[in-house]
Amino acid sequence: MKHQPMNGTCHPAIWLAILVAVTLGSMPSPTYASGGSGSGGGGITIQVDSIKVSKCYYNTGGEMLIKASSSDAAARLFAYRPDGTYAGEVQNGGGSRYGGTAMPYIPYDPGYMTIKSSSGGSVNAPTTPFQI
Repeated sequence: MKHQPMNGTCHPAIWLAILVAVTLGSMPSPTYASGGSGSGGGGITIQVDSIKVSKCYYNTGGEMLIKASSSDAAARLFAYRPDGTYAGEVQNGGGSRYGGTAMPYIPYDPGYMTIKSSSGGSVNAPTTPFQI
C-alpha cells in the first residue's frame, strides 16, 4: 500500500478526536461531600456558618435596614432579592448608627431577602415594616 500525502489537511476523524478531547477536558467534574456513617472512616464534612438576622425592615419609601451576623466573624454577608438580584453587602455583626446596614433603594417590598455568607451559609429573612 502506497502512502498518500494529505497536502496539509487533517483527516476528519483526527479533528473529531481533538474536538472530543478538548470538550471532555474542559468539562467540570462533579465533586461530592459526605459526612460519613459515624462508624469511622467517613468522607469529608463541610462546615458552613449559621446566619442570624435580627432586622429586615422595609418601608414604602424604598428604604431597607438589615442587621445580620454570622457564626464566622470573618465571613462577608451579601443580601439578595427573591429574584436573585444583588442588593448589597451587609455588615457582619453590627451596623451603622442605625443598628444595621442601610441598603440601597428598593422600589418595592420584596417580601423577604436572602442573606448569603462567604463561608457558605444562607438564610431567607422576611421583611417587616420599619420599627423604631
